[in-house]
Amino acid sequence: MPSELDPSGSHAKSRKQLDRNKLSLGLFGANCSGGLAVTTVPERWEASWENNQKLARMADDAGLDFMLPLGRWKGYGGVTEHNASNFESLTWATGILASTSNIMAFGTVHVSVFNPVVAAKQMVTADHVGQGRFGLNIVCGWNFDEFDMLGVNLAQHDDRYDQGQEWIDVITRAWSCDEPFDYEGRFYQVRQTDINPKPYGHERPLIVCAGNSPRGREFAARNADMMFTNLRSELDEVPANTAALKKMAAGYHREIGVFSNVAVICRPTRKEAEEYFRYYAVENADHDAVENMIIGRGLKKPGVPEDVIQAARLRAAGGNGAMPIIGGPDEVVATMKRLSESGVTALAIGLTNYLEHFPYFRDEVLPRLVRQGLRAE
Repeated sequence: MPSELDPSGSHAKSRKQLDRNKLSLGLFGANCSGGLAVTTVPERWEASWENNQKLARMADDAGLDFMLPLGRWKGYGGVTEHNASNFESLTWATGILASTSNIMAFGTVHVSVFNPVVAAKQMVTADHVGQGRFGLNIVCGWNFDEFDMLGVNLAQHDDRYDQGQEWIDVITRAWSCDEPFDYEGRFYQVRQTDINPKPYGHERPLIVCAGNSPRGREFAARNADMMFTNLRSELDEVPANTAALKKMAAGYHREIGVFSNVAVICRPTRKEAEEYFRYYAVENADHDAVENMIIGRGLKKPGVPEDVIQAARLRAAGGNGAMPIIGGPDEVVATMKRLSESGVTALAIGLTNYLEHFPYFRDEVLPRLVRQGLRAE
């Protein structure tokens, strides 16, 4: 057995899970009330444990690759208290892994909240429960209301990534070192650290990092196997965006995949899909929660044109800022194929009601993706 993990390598089983398809697919945000859709419609997502477990098993049986939770501590208000009821993601992932056989489950971890040695131990536990199917989504933090609630002083933007680098250095060593180690950093100082067992198979979990700001992209390029980025630009601009991310990773002699989030509204016809999108994201949006979301993310401030703010509102209501994919099955597949050809390697999908809407996606979209060569049988 090797004494240390390869810091640029990832868990063999979790890596294989995402490599088996040209375009990996998973469900995003089911651990939070409302999921990604900021809406008041009666069928909006109820994030009970029973619903999460049933959904995970349904996705596992359908051959999806992963379940990705939102890292949420506090809701966005509004009449629905959007996302206010939520499951902590590491314990959620452990339960999902215990309930399934093949699908990956990520934990979304806020660096400022979790001591790195404690987090390393928690993630090893999840990884053993899933026999190598756990993945780590690192978030360095942005939501001041949440961190104020937790009593955590969120550092200035670039300092968050300096802290994040120390955090990932500590957990990587905790996962890999067979002898006790010391670490002396600006944010973390640990002495004679030694955790056992090591990750399942003695290889570290796959790591995803969000990277939208220049500093965040650099952090992800240095540390992640997959970089999570929002597709805020037009489709024509996606290839240049993904190429830039991969070029940054190449600067660290690393290859990196590109994750992004999408809200899928798929119906037999485009007209039906557009009507449903208008129904839940325009006519029945939770407007106060949407406003709180875009203000909290710094998308509404003096000098921003009104049309840009309106577009941000629509994306927030439609899918927590995710790019909407609206249409019949053929159109949805065509858009996913275009994203794949543009360098996107994984899509984290939001649905207005996962249990009600996933079966149609499973039956109509997944077979078409197979025929297009984007997914294996």
